[in-house]
Amino acid sequence: MSNIMVKATSRSVQHAFSKFLDQAHQGREIVITKRGTPWARLMPIPAEETERKVDWAPVFERTRKLFKGRKVEAVKAFLEMRGEERW
Repeated sequence: MSNIMVKATSRSVQHAFSKFLDQAHQGREIVITKRGTPWARLMPIPAEETERKVDWAPVFERTRKLFKGRKVEAVKAFLEMRGEERW
């Protein structure tokens, strides 16, 4: 799909939200109207805003200090936290 703007009524968006969400994900901008007046805009988020950039070194260092030499437990805890994206 192209980056064109689509107008949709609030009622149509309410009844087919997933369709409009898919369109926004594919690059379309949807202007949601209520009684003919624009009320909201549904649009894609640029990829650079959705990328999560975490510096894991400080997290690992805090985990290592927390477990004070118990390396195996520290590594397990770190990997668990990283897998859960808690930081």
